[in-house]
Formats: sequence, structure tokens, C-alpha cells
Amino acid sequence: MAARLALLLVALTLSGCGVGKGAGAADGKLFVLNCSGSGDYCDRAGVCGTPSAPADYSLGPGFFAGEPIDDLTQYSGGTQSRMNRITIRLQRSGKQVESNDVLYFDVVNSYEVARCVRGREVPIAGQPNQHDYDDRYCFRASPTGPGRVRISVVGGVLHSTLNPRMTCTRPVAATADDVFPEDSVVQTVDNGAWESWIEFAEFGSAAQNDRPDPTSRMPVSPTFRIDLDQRLYASGFSLTLQDQKVVTAQREIRPLPNPDIGGSLTGWFDFSLQRGQGAQIFP
Repeated sequence: MAARLALLLVALTLSGCGVGKGAGAADGKLFVLNCSGSGDYCDRAGVCGTPSAPADYSLGPGFFAGEPIDDLTQYSGGTQSRMNRITIRLQRSGKQVESNDVLYFDVVNSYEVARCVRGREVPIAGQPNQHDYDDRYCFRASPTGPGRVRISVVGGVLHSTLNPRMTCTRPVAATADDVFPEDSVVQTVDNGAWESWIEFAEFGSAAQNDRPDPTSRMPVSPTFRIDLDQRLYASGFSLTLQDQKVVTAQREIRPLPNPDIGGSLTGWFDFSLQRGQGAQIFP
């Protein structure tokens, strides 16, 4: 705990000091078959991972970046609405993503994530308060705690993918998995006990923990976005990783291929959004 607090202090000190600065971790178990010319992925102790017994893996992120995108969505009524998204990257180094180990968090709907982080409630006379967020994708253990967001391939508001291109010469990708709904209908899960999730304590200006009463918090604007110099602090995440080709076969209702990559990761990150080469795709 002391070491983690020290890293958090470093992150706060570095905040706003330059592109790629931040702190975090991503550790777990991984297997990659035919990772390179020398064979399967093996950890530093020489233990090679298998689907039944993945080996130790540490991303060791040293570069943190966010790419905000104004995503126009066309609705059937003919009107357009901005569903702002942001892609968060944890990289082993500041090198190009094509030759790096990169963990992506693709927030495809910043508005829904912001509503979860804010945790606003609407009082209804004679009834329990109504949550101003979607219980299928959001869980809050306390009014001032972090908002836990579901990572779901089907109908999700947030996706996550690991590309270990520095570790492996073979191009493979592992997607954060969730219980796959055969009818494509995403169900609520008690206590946020999802296969993959991330908890945001700070998501730009979304949190309003200075207002302990959730009913006093302001509604999140549908055009919510993360601005420069704002903080992205995930106090924790837990990912169940599955081969991307297996997930694709599930969605397309095809026979499932044998996975070449899989495992699990847990971790956290803390950095402020900066503009600059290697951090964002726009100048």
C-alpha cells in the first residue's frame, strides 16, 4: 500500500508536466501460442504459458495517453448527437504502437461513463431514488466511491484490448471478455460482479464527490467530453482476456476457433490528458 501511495504522489507531481507522463500498473497471467520464432510466450522465470496455466505477465506501463474523438451518431429521427469517445492507452514505452505492448481502453460513450462516475440520483416521492445511470453498465458501492463500469463487447459503453507487439513478433490481440448473451440482450449483474470492469475515481469533470448527497449533483451533459489537463484516474480494473478471433466468432455465431492468446490482468492508472505527438491523433 505504501508503494502504491508513493506512485500516486509521483503521478500527481507529474500531472501536466508532459506528454506520456503518469503512473499505473497492469499485471496478471497470459498465454500466447507461437509468440515468436522461439516458441510460446514465457515469463522471466522461463515458465511458458498455456491455455490451462497462463504465465506471469507485467505490462510495466511507462507511457500514458488519451485520444478524445467527437463521434457523431445519427439517430432514426434524423437528428445528430455527439457521443464523445476517448481511447486510453497504457504502453510499455513511448515507441509506436506497432512495436509496443499496449493496453487499450476504448470509451465509446463518454456520457454514459460520466453518468456512472457522477452517481447522481433522482428522488421520487414515496419511492427509492432513481439512479441517473444505466445499472446494466454501472455499479456504485457508495455515494462517494468510484464508479465501476462494465467492459462488454456486446452493447458495451467501454471496450478493452491488449496488443503485446513488443513481447511477441506474432500479431495477436486479446479482448476483455464478458458473459456473452446469446440473445444479444445485456442483463444487469448484482454488485457489479462482471467478468471485466474498470473503476474511475476521476473521469475529467464527471465526479462531484464534493456533494456527498447524490440527489444534489447536477445532470451530466449529453455532450460531455474530457478536456486537456483533466485527470483520468482509474483506481482499479480487472480484465478477463480472450482471443479476439474467438469473440468475433461468438458474435457472428460461427464455430469457435482454438484461442492463441488469453489470460487476465488487474491494475490501475493515473494521468492527465495532454496534447502532443504520440499522445493524440489530432495536432
